[in-house]
Order: sequence, then C-alpha cells, then structure tokens
Amino acid sequence: MNTHLNNSELNNLIPAEIKNDVFYTALQTLAREENIKTILEIGSSSGEGSTEALVTGARQNPNQPRLYCMEVSKTRFAQLAKHYADELFVKCYNTSSVSLQGFPTEEEVIVFYNRNLTNLNYYPLDKILGWLKQDITYVKESGVADDGIQKIKRDNNIDIFDLVLIDGSEFTGVAELNEVYGAKIICLDDINAFKNYHNHRKLINDTNYHLIEVNYSVRNGYSIFRRIKDYLFEHENIEQLLVKKFVRQGMTIFDVGANVGNYSILFSQLVGKRGKVYSFEPTSSTYKQLVKRIEKSEYQNINSSQKAVYSENTNIQFNEFPEEYSVWNSIGQPQMLKPGISGDYVPIVKHEIVEAITLDSFCQEYGIQKIDYLKLDVEGAESDALQGAIGLLQAKAIRLLQFEISQKMLEGLNRQAKATFDILIEHGYECHRIEANGEIGEKVTDSNSFYENYIAFPTTPIQFFTIALNGEPFIRYHIKQLKHLPFKWHWHIVEGVAELKHDTAWSLRSGGKILDAHHNNGRSCDGTTEYLDELVRQYPENITVYRKPEGVFWDGKREMVNQPLSNIHEECILWQIDVDELWTVEQICTVRQMFINNPDKTAAYYWCWYFVGNDLIVSTRNCYAQNPRQEWLRTWRYTPASVWVAHEPPKLAEPLPNGRWRDIASVNPFTHDETENLGLVFQHFAYVTPEQLQFKEQYYGYKNAIFQWQKLQAQTRFPVLLRDYFSWVGDATQVEKASSCGVLPIAYKQENNDNWHFLSSEALQKIPVKKTKSSPSIIVDGVFFQLYKTGIARVWRSLLEEWVDSGFAKHIVVLDRAGTAPSVAGIKYRQVPPYDYGDTDSDRAMLQQICDEENADLFISSYYTTPLSTPSVFLAHDMIPELMGANLNHPMWREKHYGIQHATAYISVSENTARDLVKFFRDIPLESVTVAQNGVDHKIFSPAISEEIAQFKTKYGISKPYFLLVGAGTGYKNSILFFKAFAQLQSSQGFDIVCTGSGFGLDSDFRAYTSGSTVHMLQLSDEELSLAYSGAVALIYPSKYEGFGLPVLEAIACGCPVITCPHGAIPEVAGEAALYVNDEDVDGLANALCEIQKPIVRNSLSFAGLQQAQKFSWSKMAETISSALINATLLPLNLREINLSIFPDWSQSEETISEELERVIKAIATHPDSNKITLLVDKGNLDEEEVGLILSGVSMNLLMQEDLDISEGAEISLIGQMSEVQWQALLPRIQARIVLANENTDAIATLKEDMLRACQLNDISSELDSITHLK
Repeated sequence: MNTHLNNSELNNLIPAEIKNDVFYTALQTLAREENIKTILEIGSSSGEGSTEALVTGARQNPNQPRLYCMEVSKTRFAQLAKHYADELFVKCYNTSSVSLQGFPTEEEVIVFYNRNLTNLNYYPLDKILGWLKQDITYVKESGVADDGIQKIKRDNNIDIFDLVLIDGSEFTGVAELNEVYGAKIICLDDINAFKNYHNHRKLINDTNYHLIEVNYSVRNGYSIFRRIKDYLFEHENIEQLLVKKFVRQGMTIFDVGANVGNYSILFSQLVGKRGKVYSFEPTSSTYKQLVKRIEKSEYQNINSSQKAVYSENTNIQFNEFPEEYSVWNSIGQPQMLKPGISGDYVPIVKHEIVEAITLDSFCQEYGIQKIDYLKLDVEGAESDALQGAIGLLQAKAIRLLQFEISQKMLEGLNRQAKATFDILIEHGYECHRIEANGEIGEKVTDSNSFYENYIAFPTTPIQFFTIALNGEPFIRYHIKQLKHLPFKWHWHIVEGVAELKHDTAWSLRSGGKILDAHHNNGRSCDGTTEYLDELVRQYPENITVYRKPEGVFWDGKREMVNQPLSNIHEECILWQIDVDELWTVEQICTVRQMFINNPDKTAAYYWCWYFVGNDLIVSTRNCYAQNPRQEWLRTWRYTPASVWVAHEPPKLAEPLPNGRWRDIASVNPFTHDETENLGLVFQHFAYVTPEQLQFKEQYYGYKNAIFQWQKLQAQTRFPVLLRDYFSWVGDATQVEKASSCGVLPIAYKQENNDNWHFLSSEALQKIPVKKTKSSPSIIVDGVFFQLYKTGIARVWRSLLEEWVDSGFAKHIVVLDRAGTAPSVAGIKYRQVPPYDYGDTDSDRAMLQQICDEENADLFISSYYTTPLSTPSVFLAHDMIPELMGANLNHPMWREKHYGIQHATAYISVSENTARDLVKFFRDIPLESVTVAQNGVDHKIFSPAISEEIAQFKTKYGISKPYFLLVGAGTGYKNSILFFKAFAQLQSSQGFDIVCTGSGFGLDSDFRAYTSGSTVHMLQLSDEELSLAYSGAVALIYPSKYEGFGLPVLEAIACGCPVITCPHGAIPEVAGEAALYVNDEDVDGLANALCEIQKPIVRNSLSFAGLQQAQKFSWSKMAETISSALINATLLPLNLREINLSIFPDWSQSEETISEELERVIKAIATHPDSNKITLLVDKGNLDEEEVGLILSGVSMNLLMQEDLDISEGAEISLIGQMSEVQWQALLPRIQARIVLANENTDAIATLKEDMLRACQLNDISSELDSITHLK
C-alpha cells in the first residue's frame, strides 16, 4: 500500500454515528415491520451503527429479508465481515458503491459549498476538497472493486431493492440514488451535507415518492421516503397531489365521506404506523365495501365508523343511488342526470336511517386534540358538518381541511356554497382553490363551480418587526406596502438606542461608540419618533411601537427584538424588516404563500440588491453583504415561546419537549436559490445617504466611511471592487450600476432635489428594466497574475485598462484566481480557485462550467488554460521552451500545447513569434495568426528631467553612472555575457550596475566580474523604472531569444540607448535604435559598452529609439486583440472568399419561404465558384432547429426535382442575434445582400444599408461573376 493510502483517513475505524437515536430506531422498525425481501446498506463502516439496527430488525421480520452491506475501506470492512460472519442473511461487500465517474468534480463541490448553507460549511473548503481527493485516490489505488451496486444486483439477480440506506462516501450520494431509484423505501442520512442534500430535495419533488419521516436536527439530518405510485387512484389526481404534499408520517387524518376508501387507503400509506386515519361512511352497502378494502390493506391504522357527520348527534335519513352512483349518496335529494345523452335522471333506490355525530363530540369521546387533515366530502351537507365542528374550528384544531363543492348536491339540500365558506372564514380560516399541480391556489370566498374541491386552513398572519433609530427617509416606505396586504398582519417597531454589547460588541473594538448626536434622550432625532406616533394613530390595530423610558438605552439588540416577541401569542410568519430594506406587496404575498405551500419549511434566506449609492449595487454573490452562510435570513415560522438569541447573524430558537432549544432556521430553511427563483430579491439601501455613513463611521467604528463612500460616488467607471473604497471590505465584492444589472431602484432622488421618493408596485411593473448583457461575452482567465508578476502581467493589465477606455470591457469577465488579479475599475471579475498544474482536468471542467454559467461565446487565457468546449483563442507570447529545448512534458508546456491544439484562433505579440508558432505547429496557417504587438505606456515611459533622475539616484544610493539590466537572469537571458564584458572594461570601477526585475538575485559567479563596482538589486515601480531607464548609460539586454522584449521597448521610449542581441523579436521591437552584438561575443559586447559612452552614439540611438517607440502603444494592441476576438466569434459562420446574405421574412408561409430559398440556393449551388461562397441566412427570432428543418426541406426538393446535391460546394450558415460590434466586423466581409420578394425589413433597417450592396434575385449569376472577377 502506497504512502497516500497509508495516510488515508479511510483506514481509521470510526465510532458509529447512527446509534441509539431516532434514526437508528426508525431503521430497525423498517427492517422489522415492512413487507420486504432485500435490504441494501451503502456505507456500513465497521457495522456497529446502522448495520446493527438493520440486522436486529431484519432478524424479527417474518419475510426473512437479505441484507447486503457495502463498505469501501478495507480496514472497516474487515471488522464488518468479522462482526456478522455468523449471520447467514447478511452478505458483505468490500467495494465502492459506484464507479469513479460517479464522483463529482471539484468545481461541483465548490459551487455547492458556496451556494448552499449546510453543515458542510463548518469545515474549511480546502479540507472538504481534500476529502474528495482522498476518496477518489482510495478507489483508484486500493485495489477495491468499484460499481458495487451493479455487482450486487448482478450477483443476486436483483432488479429493485426493497429498502435502501444511502450513507456512503460524502460525494457519491447522487450517483447512488440513480442506481437504486425505484426502491420501495429509500433512507437518506446526512441530508444537510453534500452526500444527500440534492437527493433529499429530488425525492421531495418526485411524485413517485412520499416523505414519511424527516429530522433535520439529528446530526446532519435524515429522511425516509416511500414509493407510493402503487397507491394512487384514478380520479381526483390534483387533490391527490395536494394530499401527498401535505400529509406526513404520524398525522391524524379524518376521511369524512370515505365511500369505498380510496382516500382512506392513500392516507393510511402516507401516515404510516404512527399515524391514524378515521373513516366515516354512513350507508351500509358502501360501508361494507369500505371495510373489506381496509381489511385487505397493508396497514392497520384505519378506524372506520358507519356514521354520518352532521351538525348534531342524531339519526338522519340517507338517500341512496344505485351502487355505481354511490358517490352521490346524500341526505338531500339531488336531481342527477345519467351520464350520456339520454336526458334521464338517476333514481334514488333506497332510504336508510343512519346515526349522525358531530366532529366535536367524536373528538371529545376519543380524546383527539387536533385533526391534521380533514377531507370533507358529504355531498352538499358541508355546512352542516362544519356546524358540528365549531369547537374544533374555534380552537384552530383542524390544520388543513379539503372540502368539496357540488352545485347539484347543494340544490338537493337547498343549500348555498357560500354558507360553507362563511363558516370557515368566520372562524379564522381562509379558503383556496387547488391548482393543477397540487399547489394551493388563489384565495376564494364563494363558489359557483359545478364541481370542485377546495382547501382551507387557519389564516397565516405575518408579524413584522423593525428596529428603528433615525429611520428617515426609508421608514416612510413600509406602510405604503403593508396597508395593501390582503391578510392579517402586525408591525412591531422597536425604537431607541441599543447598547454596544452581546453580538454587536465587536463595534467597540473597531472604535464604535454612541454619541449624543445619534439620539434625543434615547429616541430618534430626525423626525422618526413623530412619524411613528402618527402611524400608531392611523393604524392602532396593526402597529405597535416599543420604547424605553426617555434617556434609557436598550440592553443590546436582543432585548429590542424579544420585547415584541413576548406579545406574539399565535403561530405566524415572523419577518425581520430593517428600516432600509424594501419589499413589495407582491413579494410579501409570495413569501406567505411559499410558507403555506411548504409546511415543512421553517425559515427562509434571501438575496438582496445591496445599494452602496443611489444607483450603485453590489453585483456579486458569496461576498461581503451577500454571504450565504449568514445573509439574508429574514423570515421564520414562529411558534409562541420562541426566543431571539442572537442578532448578528439573526437566530430565533424554539423550546423542545426535552428542555433543549433549537435554532429554527437550522431545521429546514428555504435556500437563497429557492427564494430567488420566486423573484424574492429585496432592495437594501444600506449606504446611500451621508447620514447613514456618518452613523456607521461613529456607531460601528468604520473609519473614514464618509470620505471613502464619497470617493465611490465620484467614480464613473464600473464595475469596481468595493474594497478599493471601503477599507473594512476584504474580499472581491464588485459594485456596478443598478441599471446594468437590470435593477430599478425602488427608492430614488430626483435631480437637484434632496427629497427621496418611492416607486409604487404598479410603477415597478410598468417600467421594464432588463439586465444589459453585452454580446459577445468573453471570458478572460487571469491565471498569469496568480503565477508570476513579470512582463506578461504588465501586458494583461494594460489590455484591461485600455479595454475599459474603449468600452470593450463590457464584453469581458476576468477570472480572478484567488484574489491575485489587479483591480481595474470598469472590469467585471469573478472569483475562482487558484490554478493547480497537478489537477488540470478539474480546472478545465471548472472553466467550462463558468463559461456555461456566463453564457460565454469565447475564452482567452492569460497563460495557457483552456475550457472543455467553449471556443478559445490562444495568445502566444513566445516559443521559448520549444526553441530552447525545454522538457515539453512539464505540466506547464503540456497545457500550452493543449491550448494551442484546441484553439479556434491565434494571436501573437510579434511577427517573429507568429512564425515560430507555425513552425512548431504546421497545421496553423501563418495568415490565420493575428499579430498584436505589445505596447508601452508613453505617459509613464518617457524621458525624465535631470532633477528627477538625480532624486532617483540619491534615493537608492547610486553615485556613479550605471548600466541597467531588467529581468536579468541565467539561461536564455544570457546575463553572464554582460558581466564578462563589463569585467574587460578598464574603466569598470567608474560604473555601477542596476539590476531590476522579478526575483532576480545576483549569482556568485556574476559577482566575480564586478569587483570595485556596486551592484544595486532593486524592485522598482513603473514610475521608478522609467527614471532608471532615463538615467542609465544603457540598457543591456543580451537575450538569446525574446517573444517580444518589452524592456527594450520601455527603454527606447525613455530615450535610453540599448545594447542587445539580434534574436527573436528584438530587432522587430528595437529597429535601428540599438547596438546589436552576437550572444556569445564577449569582446563585441565590451566594445559596445565603450561605444555607447560616446555622446554622438548615445544621442543618435536615443533619438532613433524615441521615433521607434511611437510605433507601439497599448491602445493599438488592445484594439487589434479586441478585433481578433470579435472575428473569432464569427468563425462558426465559416466565411469564405465570397459571402452573401439574405434576410427572409419568416412570418410568411413555409411554402413561400421555401420557394424563395430554393431559387437563391439553386443559383449559388450551380455557380462554377460555389465552393468559394458562403450564404448567410438571417434566422430572425426562430431557433436554429426550425430554420434547419426548412432548409433541409429545400435541400431535399433540389435533390429530388433538380438532381442537385447542395451538400458540397457552397456553405450555408445561419445568422442569429448579433451585437453591433459583431455586425461591424462582419459587414465589410459581405459582398452583397440578395434582395428577396419577402424580407425581414426590421432586421435590414438595423444595419447600415449603404454598407451592403443589394443584388436582385434574378441577377445572382451575373453578380457572382462580377464579384469573382474583382477577386
């Protein structure tokens, strides 16, 4: 066993996790009592936990089921096999449950970690990724078999397991569920971790499975699902979906009007052995059928009664229809037409006196305190039945009530549907339709439907609470929304000053303090106090304000929140709504409905648009102000006696029967993604007024907050990094204009007016704002900034800055590797993990996932990284390793070659590097390589005045004339040549040497040549480097090869003479502005060192250098590369020598369109130069598949009718939605537009028509001849 395996944690024996707890008991009960033959346990460990529960349960099961145990660890498997060697029904397998392909990628784990708040977040990400690598390595190298589930199925002839426990590797749960799906019962452990997080949510939404037990607080949570498709019945499918969603294990269910028991049996399966179903069916013939079906059912949890449910305990007459119409049996006499067209009525064939009881009296007799779900189907007597349940309704003891309204049945009793609704509404219930997907639909108060089921439940109020101190102007917004809410609500406002203690005591360490300017005797001093008093006068039933006596502060924010909580005596939704957090009426109603539809959910997290200026918002996630581990938790399912135990981050706890407390949000919250999918992203105006910033600066200790904020407001280029303005922000949070993110601010200030205004919900809906996505979208991997700080980093930073100036930056997203990219205002960044040459496959997968998420059209890397499939452009800086004989198996060069071989387009920084590229990769045509020469910043690199040079020399103690080496080193940099030549100078002691560059240290061999001279090893800024060039005798640059030679360009731009070697791209850069020597000619370089001291030579070279440097600029390079990138996005069009375009009107009939297309394509396909032609077809708003089908039909017609095969010759490409910049690049390459009888005039109008030569359909042949002749 190798070192990796010896050190693997999988070799360790671990104590049983599932042991003597509720999950252990549940597994034991399932194995003992269920009708099962096969059990599969994935992740048995050493067999002392869940295995023990399954074994002890299965021993007592009369079916004698077989248990198959799987464990990948050899150490643990040995203990497992030994432990159960004598249990003949237990078979143990030392295997991985799935193949290696079943493991997730690192990026999938990273995305999960960042997006989901689970118990996995208690561990550092690096540790979790280490576990993943460890598990994969163990399966690869330990010798254990993989694909174990399939092996067990094959060996034992099993198609579907009866009972399955998924509790194996942290990372293979999803693949395991796919392998065992269809099992009768599926048990999931660790549903609050990666292992089964997605599985739990998948099965919850699976109509074939029903959640029968869940516990989110035992360790990492567990859940148990039962396959239920066998128990669904044919009619009332919508109602069954509702039942499946709301009925849970252990519930008490009443089926009133059970008929033959379809619902009762379904309820029975859903509530399980710990639940109870009470079925009521009054007529004897139907009741007998009910009893017979119950006796055949699998569970004995149905209590049946041959009784009618009515408004009083009495005997009543029941009127019965023939058996096939027994569902209409009623105390009324409805006129029911026979199905069909006969017009005959179904006769009542029997009258029977039956016993009737009230639900109140029945529950009192049997000691039933609450009914979790009541199904009421009493054929028109719903209001009568409810009259007998007034006590239950008053106590809100019926949690959910499904009732049927049938107009014919109501007529038979002379009843009105509204009477039923009125009873429920009067007693605090609300009634809703049932949607087609089983969800709770719109609220209703009456019905005129011929036949429909409804669902009712106690009204769910919302209790809002707000901490307020100096809440102007935003405090005035909320009532504008709350007053329109169509349900019970109350707003608790706690005003005053909170002492800096408990979970806000951190402010004291930052210098935070409470100043007299913050308050007026403990109250607001900006008019908020008076406004709140007015609110209470206007809405006395809905608003309560809590205050301490004047001059008294609150004992921290916990006390402030607990004050109103002590006044909330009902179950409700509790909502923290801060003064500057703005929600709309529609959002509030959606949240309430969300909780109603999901009774298992306990709290909800949200994203927000976090404003740091009037029109500036935080645009990134998983960062400052958008941390999913703690923000933004704003709503809870509240029960009386719950307590606010922390405020930052907020935590609401509820008491448990065992005397302990439980964090409500930790049980089963809505995630950020779930709420965002419902449009629940609120607006938080956190940093938009000077008053807010002043308060944060003083109360929280945010130093210089106002000054830094004002600096941000003055910025004109976005996005920017917030940390460049707010010193307390340490991550890569980005700020953009709200409009660029498609956000319309609810709060706004008009120009030249300091007053704030608020948009109404109606106005928000009427003003469409779309997120501006600039097409094409290009990903730039800033990986080089992570790896090195040398010249290529200067190139890429300069490109980014130029692209901001030109506006091209709107098309790009820079991948910031572990926070190493430079901060350039106007560049959008995305944080990604650092690059690892040891795991390039995972990196490619991660890059592809990002490209997919960003909908990227193109990818370019600053240094050789490549996604899996998104088209990429390769930028060649040099071919040094290829020319210098480096080990091309080194991971860096392997990745370089992979990037070259998978690129769709190529750019080079010099003509010479382009030639070298195609020399080593002969399948790349030289003409296909775009040359974009590096530039120089002439504002920085220009001749300096003598005073500045003197100051520079004084700063670094340079007392003599000096030679300058930049980026000096061994190897191809060939610095030794200079030192040998320098030693030959008789006047060498009259010179110093200045060396600068990334990490260069002077080798001891070099020092032997510098006796009597000082060698200055300096790390210089760009500004200081410019001074160093300007003051040097010469730049000595004896390199054997350069892909460009940036120091040479910088030197000549500063008027510095250059001595170099005529290799690579150096002559292309220096031109005649340098002295050239052979790279091995020591004497030649020594002579050049003497020659360069002559004023006439220096002046001549300096002048020539300044002239030569003007040919290079970063703006020119940036423009060339941006054009090349845009052209690369056009490569899928397969443009040729001759390119023609057509703009069909796709609203015409297919016959008309096909006829015109046939004429065009035939004319092109039959032209002698068709193999030089590309026809560009604008597809309008149709998708490619639709247009492709039409073109296929045209092609087939030409083949069948004209014997013309168009598959060879001309190319036909579809043009989709393209940006203006893409059209600008494409139009010069289109020779003509073929005019059609029916054209998309709107598409043509958006183009510059004069740039497209028009060609009539009848003139195609002659036009092509003319174009060909011109070519």
